[in-house]
Amino acid sequence: MKQITSKSNEYIKNIRRLKQKKFRDETGNYYIEGLRLIGEALRTDTHLESILFCSDLLISDFGLQAIKIAEEKGIEIIEVTEEIFQSFSLKEGPQGLAAVGKQKWIDLDEVISPKGLWIVLDKIQDPGNLGTIMRSLDGAGGKGLILVGNSTDAYHPTAVRSSTGALFSKSICKTTESKLIDWKKTTTVPFIGTVCETAISYKQYEYPEDMILFMGSEQKGLQKEIIAICDELITIPMGGSVDSLNLACAASIVLFEIYDKRNRK
Repeated sequence: MKQITSKSNEYIKNIRRLKQKKFRDETGNYYIEGLRLIGEALRTDTHLESILFCSDLLISDFGLQAIKIAEEKGIEIIEVTEEIFQSFSLKEGPQGLAAVGKQKWIDLDEVISPKGLWIVLDKIQDPGNLGTIMRSLDGAGGKGLILVGNSTDAYHPTAVRSSTGALFSKSICKTTESKLIDWKKTTTVPFIGTVCETAISYKQYEYPEDMILFMGSEQKGLQKEIIAICDELITIPMGGSVDSLNLACAASIVLFEIYDKRNRK
C-alpha cells in the first residue's frame, strides 16, 4: 500500500486533470468515485489502475472490503489524507473511496454482426443523459452503445456517475457518421430510428430480437442522413403543448417497451 500526503503530488494532480476531456483522451484514464460504483467496477473486473481511499471518510465496512478485493486483484492501493481526497472528490459528502480506471472502447468493425439490443446515439451532448441511457440500456438487457459524431464522452465523470455502473458491463463504441453509413452496408441487423414526426407508434412496433435503436441529439433529433439508413421509424405519441421529451426519458420509454414485449413472449 502506498501513501500520498501532498496535494502537489504529480499523481494527485493528474487525477484532478481527469475532469478534462483532453486529458482523459491523452491518458485513456477516467475517474470513478463512490462505494457503489467501485464495488460494481470490481465485480465486473473493470480495468482499474489504482484505488484511493481516506480512512477518515470511509463510511462503511464495504469500503474496507472493496480495498481488500482490489489488493487481491493486484490493483495499486493509495491512502491519502482527507485534505487530498477533498481536493479531487466530485461528491458532496464524499465516501472516502475513488479509483482511476482505464477506458475501454471497441471499434465499429468489431461489431460485425451485432446480436441483441444495441443503441446508437447521434451527437448526444449531455453526459447526464448519456449515463442515464446506459443505465436504462443495461436494465432493458441491452448489449452495447455506439456514439456517433461529436458526442459527449462516455467517460465524463457525470456520465460515469449517472450510469450507476452500467458503463462497466456494456460494449461502447464511437464512430463517425460516414463510417456508420458504410457499416450499414455490411450488416443485416435492422436499424430502428426514433423521430418526433409521424411514424409508427413505439407501442405498435414488433421489435426484432437483434436490432439497433437510433436516438438523435437533444437539440436536433436524428440527422436526415441517419434517418435515410433506418429500416423503420417509430415515434412516441404525445399530447399537451410540448413536442418532445428529454432524450434520456424518451430512450428509457422505448427501451423498456422493447424489454416488456420480449418478456411477454
